Amino acid sequence: MSVNVLVVSGSTGKQSRTRHIADVAAEAARAAGAEVRVLDLGETALPVADHSDKELMGSDVVKTVREGAAWADGFVLATPEYHGNLSGAMKNWFDYLWPELAGKLAGVIATTGGGGGDMSIVSTKSSFHWCHGFTLPFHAAASGKDFDGGTLTNDKVRVRIQRVGHDVVRYAKPIREAFEAAKAMGKEDPAAGFAGTHA
Repeated sequence: MSVNVLVVSGSTGKQSRTRHIADVAAEAARAAGAEVRVLDLGETALPVADHSDKELMGSDVVKTVREGAAWADGFVLATPEYHGNLSGAMKNWFDYLWPELAGKLAGVIATTGGGGGDMSIVSTKSSFHWCHGFTLPFHAAASGKDFDGGTLTNDKVRVRIQRVGHDVVRYAKPIREAFEAAKAMGKEDPAAGFAGTHA
């Protein structure tokens, strides 16, 4: 069973710890058998979303972002925690998407200066839920003390991130298949559940 996983690194920093933990998750997803793509928002010139700007919404970079999200069966979303929230870059990515995320699964991981990452994780999960997606109940966060330079050295945190990568691969396909089957029931059938609103 082929599973497509998009790993999104939500930091714009040039020496990004967030990109490092995104790579750890990507390696785990590949080891679990997934086809993996990594979208680094620090390397993607994605303007602030403006849905009234037809030229922007039809631009190559926006098409690429949307096509990547549509391709994915599941996601690993990696965000730094800024002021108790997900990064602006990650929120901006969400602002371009909705149907591309619906009925899919995401695992969430975070980096933080010293806290537990709970606020950024909760806000990232909330944004995904508002796009009618599901998230793993399990997550992982790495604080500054878990790194030596830009390298994650805390093995316990590394294992948690790897578990997220493996679980996204494990559960993404069954969830997406169930959603698509429900959507096929049509918008008029309440038995389709929320998937019917996407029919």
